[in-house]
Amino acid sequence: MSTYEEIKENLTTQVCELETLQSIYPKELRITNHGVLADINEFIKNPMQELPRRLEYSIEIPLDNGSIELLISLSSNYPKEKPEVYARSSFLNRTQQLLLNQTLSDILEHQEENEPCIQVLVLWLQDNGENFLTNSNRNLDKELTPKHRKKDQKNLTDFTRYWIYSHHIYSKYKRKKIVDLAEENSLTGFCLAGKPGVICIEGAFEDCNYCWQKIKSMNWQKILLRLIEEEKDCKDMMDVMRKFKDFQEIFFTTSGRHNDMNQVLKYLIEHKSQHVFQELFDVEVKCNELAN
Repeated sequence: MSTYEEIKENLTTQVCELETLQSIYPKELRITNHGVLADINEFIKNPMQELPRRLEYSIEIPLDNGSIELLISLSSNYPKEKPEVYARSSFLNRTQQLLLNQTLSDILEHQEENEPCIQVLVLWLQDNGENFLTNSNRNLDKELTPKHRKKDQKNLTDFTRYWIYSHHIYSKYKRKKIVDLAEENSLTGFCLAGKPGVICIEGAFEDCNYCWQKIKSMNWQKILLRLIEEEKDCKDMMDVMRKFKDFQEIFFTTSGRHNDMNQVLKYLIEHKSQHVFQELFDVEVKCNELAN
């Protein structure tokens, strides 16, 4: 566990890196919440018991055929631990955006420990981001051919439900991105924020798999696909198969940021999903608990 002095050192490094980036990209960089930055500066001056929230900002990187936005979320342990980053662009197709984020994850894994690395990622995107935009444009016509449309229609007849376990889900950026992904792809389910974290997405196979790949490409302490439930060839029954009417963020925290597992079980029972409790948490549920 980091001491307050170590956290102060980490946050000081974060602010210095941010100020450097602001001087280089004054128009492209946007801070998500200036209040958080103020809290961080106050903590640096006077370390207190309550830690400030994560520093989050984005940098828009202009390229020849569009632009790529890099979203950054830093815990109080950065740069001792890796940052959470995600690249997105309306000019990227699904495949290229997924490949781009997988590449960024690989780059992060090879960065020196305890060294700030956001500018390294920005410079890499400036040098290589155009390739992903070009490949997106090149594949656009191919993806719209009758052959590919027929293949996509087949995948859309398979209903799936993904149950994803995470050590925790705290980051506001991740939580918003997960909700946005689900809504953009007509998926229902929920995101259990806090510790532990759970994501359930249900809908067409292609859409669930796509969202899982995007979620997995984010930087996590621990994330696992625990269970996939599926039904084949149910194109006209898709909505009937759903156990959730929409996608929403939920949490059952009682003290601190830990979820009340009894409330989690109750929620699953209400949605006829109590059978996944043991799969998710490796905790056996007694029959009388399921009946209550």
